[in-house]
Amino acid sequence: MSSHVESGQPIARSAPKRGVAISGNSKLVAHFKDGHITKGFSRDFDPSRDSFHLIRREGEVAASQEIRLEDLKALFHVKTWGRKDKHAGQIAGFPSDKRKGSGATRVKTVLEFYDGEKIFGYSLDYDPNRQGFYVVPADPSDNNRTIYVVHSALVNIQFVRE
Repeated sequence: MSSHVESGQPIARSAPKRGVAISGNSKLVAHFKDGHITKGFSRDFDPSRDSFHLIRREGEVAASQEIRLEDLKALFHVKTWGRKDKHAGQIAGFPSDKRKGSGATRVKTVLEFYDGEKIFGYSLDYDPNRQGFYVVPADPSDNNRTIYVVHSALVNIQFVRE
């Protein structure tokens, strides 16, 4: 990554190998293990650190909240501030056509969280020795670009080999 940044441009933070850079203008939705949800932006998310800050904007006022990764279920990098029920009635799973990769090895992954939520996606950088990993949703029309999943929030993880 270049160290030169033009004035007014968002700064992209480095991510783990084969990870995803999240810039300060990325829309994020933090889902916590206790069930609450917070929306905002972050300029300091780094999965190798224990915490980051989520900035919420309400009109002209911005408030920063420190979030500890151990309290987090998953961090959703979303396309738009959409509604949760957008995919209601759709059958979860993997599409019949293969999703195009960007050169990175993607493994079909089925995640099941302690709260019962299931996510079908492609893991990008799974390592059981790290606190979490990135997943790209299996459905290309999903509102989520990527999802950072915290291991301790999972009850089950399955890798589907072809």
